[in-house]
Amino acid sequence: MQPKLSPAGDRALLVEVGEITAAHLHAAAVAVRSSGGVVACIVGQESLYVIFDRRPQPETVLRALAGADAQHVEPRRHAIEISFAAEHAPDLRELLDRISIDNPEFLARVRSLRLTARYLGFRAGFAYFDGWPEEWRMPRRPTSRLRVPRGSFAIAGPSAGFYTIDSPGGWNILGRTAAPLWDARRDPPNLIAAGDEVAIVPVEDLRPMPDIAESVPPPQIAGVELLANAQFATVVGRSDWSRIECGLAPGGAFDEESAMLANRLAGNRDDAPLLECAMVVPRLRFDRDSVVVWCGAECDLPQATPVSVGGGRDIAGGRIRGGLRGWLAVGTSDHGSPGGSSDPLAVSRSDRLTIAAVAGPHETPLRSITCEVTAQLNRVGIRMRPLDPIGFEAPGDLPSCGTQFGTIQLHPDGSLVAMGPDHPITGGYLQPMTIRWDERWKLAQLAPGDRVRFVC
Repeated sequence: MQPKLSPAGDRALLVEVGEITAAHLHAAAVAVRSSGGVVACIVGQESLYVIFDRRPQPETVLRALAGADAQHVEPRRHAIEISFAAEHAPDLRELLDRISIDNPEFLARVRSLRLTARYLGFRAGFAYFDGWPEEWRMPRRPTSRLRVPRGSFAIAGPSAGFYTIDSPGGWNILGRTAAPLWDARRDPPNLIAAGDEVAIVPVEDLRPMPDIAESVPPPQIAGVELLANAQFATVVGRSDWSRIECGLAPGGAFDEESAMLANRLAGNRDDAPLLECAMVVPRLRFDRDSVVVWCGAECDLPQATPVSVGGGRDIAGGRIRGGLRGWLAVGTSDHGSPGGSSDPLAVSRSDRLTIAAVAGPHETPLRSITCEVTAQLNRVGIRMRPLDPIGFEAPGDLPSCGTQFGTIQLHPDGSLVAMGPDHPITGGYLQPMTIRWDERWKLAQLAPGDRVRFVC
């Protein structure tokens, strides 16, 4: 199949490569990642989602694909012990009845399997494996479990996978491993990467589950104590694209320019950690003389203006108005910029409820849509209710492909979801449009009840 390249916003391409082997898919990804200007390459079921640091270069991708050689990409190999005992395998009996074999025959067959991690998605480090026998397929459970224990080995459709952390899930659970699949304290935190091979080693008894960290504590802002409303603040830094390889979104501030401006005015480097506040600015106490700068929607603190705070003093910014979020940078009193802002980033921002997008990467007739923002919103995504007729139904199951901050998904229930900076890196939903990079800041300010129009 000749690769199909489709725009995914103004800085990315969706490259659909068809039903190729996992080895060829990952050889292509390795080749693309080594190309100039490529920030990230997210592997999907039958695609590569290529993000650039500037305007996309289709010819760069095509050259890389033409030179990809699966024989020169040696996969990492793992032997994973799995207990298929009844207490760890609530759905194994159903599978055995379905395929009419007994437990010893199943275990013997399992030993000969070689699974290949095709791509990551769903949760941190969760790998979708090829190589599960076609005749052993089972559909997803009709109702998801509220909690699937970490280490659970499960199947759904053609794929197998391990739940890396405790999470809800609708796959069929056949066993469990104590292997440390994910530990945020490690580098890298994921045991299995896309392209790795796994051999299953059945065991009778499960080893003790190791102590792991699902996430690392956010960086601290020295000299600051959050006294009240801390749940409305998140410490953020610059986007980290290396996290894609672990199955994590790059994160970063919802509005990188406002965060950068606040840091500059506070005398910090552009990527210094700062507080991203939603709805309310928390009450803060400072143990040393400091300067604080607020940028974003309005609150009780002055906009883009350094404010000196003495050691031992408290400040509070109250409720956020005219939007949802803002960024509070803290610097030392001898490095803050005096007076107001003369920084070129401090530009007027108006009409936040009209957002420019690019059609695709999936082909649909949708070119504009007005939506109402629901209360289901966070840094992962913003769910919206369309107010205009869409005119077509979204398919219920598409091959999973990459996503980015600014991707808009159309779900089968008719809702639209705009991805935030902590989005899942892959998803199996239709993507009718993608927000331009210079317009993504507007997502940060959308509040429940707002009406927003997306225009391609």
